[in-house]
Amino acid sequence: MIMRTQAKALLAFGLLQTSAVIVQTKGDETSTYGIDMSFPSTGTTIVSTNYPWLPHNVDPENNPTPSEYGGMPIQPLGDRMTAYQNYMQGCRDYWNEILEEESENERFELCDRFEIERIHHNIDQPTSMMNFTDLGFKKIKAPKDLYDALLQFWKDNRDSESDEEWAKGNIFVNYWENPSKMIDVKDAELIGGGPSLRDQITNVTSKIISEWTGQTLVSSSVYGIRVYKEGAILVPHVDRLPLISSAIINVDQDVDEEWPLEVIGHDGIARNVTMEPGDMILYESHSVMHSKYCTKYCLRP
Repeated sequence: MIMRTQAKALLAFGLLQTSAVIVQTKGDETSTYGIDMSFPSTGTTIVSTNYPWLPHNVDPENNPTPSEYGGMPIQPLGDRMTAYQNYMQGCRDYWNEILEEESENERFELCDRFEIERIHHNIDQPTSMMNFTDLGFKKIKAPKDLYDALLQFWKDNRDSESDEEWAKGNIFVNYWENPSKMIDVKDAELIGGGPSLRDQITNVTSKIISEWTGQTLVSSSVYGIRVYKEGAILVPHVDRLPLISSAIINVDQDVDEEWPLEVIGHDGIARNVTMEPGDMILYESHSVMHSKYCTKYCLRP
């Protein structure tokens, strides 16, 4: 895939209380895959290597399934294991160079510690959460007034983007080869930015998500606009508490192919949800794993 720019506003809310092949959203063609196919989500750094062209899949009557593939789903997305290994090595190499004065073990274990924590979080948190919708996500159109305000803010400030900061060893995006950019809607020094825009975003989206979940919400964060560049990857994860329900608004994009949001619904099926400028995705970010890849560029090792 060639993706030049995709700008998105990210919003998150907490509850106010005391206590596969790709599935597209456009057209009628649908097929599915599950967890740990595009990128490790709950497995111990493993994605399926059971490729369709292997003999036991091409001619199962004459080729018994080898033990290492027993129970492993067929991998429709190509060599995702090599892509994953290259991704992790990119993180290790980056921090090895940045932190050359620290001990070798400290440098090389940073990314792997973050990765183990991500996997455990994906396993432990969703199973302990209460869900409020049947599927866990929904695509709608953003209210026109809100979208127009965000688009104007983007047009006025798109040259003011800055590198997004990540903790040492963080593996959620591939900033080591493709830094994600941010334009802060809360920044009063930017044209149209500051409390007024923040409050408009919060008030409008809070009402929408409250109606969708049937819950009273309190705002946790208004995050963005985040700007993704060509080759960016966001790995599968669930948001940390107190983030419960979230929304993404596609503000603008310059792409040659769709660059969808992959979500793992409450039914365990991965769906790639495409977005156009003005689209808004609501999702239960505390229990729905979500990620972003390219359709071709990022899916080849």
